[in-house]
Amino acid sequence: MSEHAALALMEAREDMEPLRQGELDGLCGLYAILNTVRLLAYPDRHLHPIQTRKLFKRGIEVLADRQELKIALAEGMQSGMWEMLCQALSFEIHSITGFRLRRRSVFASKIGVTPSGIAKAIRYHLDHGRPVLAVLGGKYNHWTVIAGYSRHRLHLFDSYGYCWINARSLTLDEHLTNRAHLLNVDTTIAVERVADEEN
Repeated sequence: MSEHAALALMEAREDMEPLRQGELDGLCGLYAILNTVRLLAYPDRHLHPIQTRKLFKRGIEVLADRQELKIALAEGMQSGMWEMLCQALSFEIHSITGFRLRRRSVFASKIGVTPSGIAKAIRYHLDHGRPVLAVLGGKYNHWTVIAGYSRHRLHLFDSYGYCWINARSLTLDEHLTNRAHLLNVDTTIAVERVADEEN
């Protein structure tokens, strides 16, 4: 199953373009969720643009109902707002795709994890067909989807047009200033699709 899922993820990243956000909005957290769903739905549950737009509209409604839309548009999403949005969209995602999302922590702890260890943990999930949702602190301060890798790079399926990050540029330690991209243990999440009978 994991080999099939990994192949589907690779083909999805090569065959599709990520949804792109506006240049000035801070909705990368919502777009990252939608792009992850699209990757996992490929190829047998390939989403029609109308379905994707329905999910996007629902995300906007959720943020507006909780009076978070203005903040999200102007400043982006903190982890609590993003977690709330994930939970709120879960029913709509299942209704449209026919599958549920199961999330897995990528890191058990940040203590003593080297850049190569970070990349290894992410690659493990990609090899099992699980794209990795993450907020890249530091240089980008941006929610994205890690969907593939090569020898020294992690490849992104990204709403702002970022294509890759150097695996050596990653850290989990907020005190390190010589790394371009800070990952957070709690907001670096591998996602897989789960059929109802597997729940």
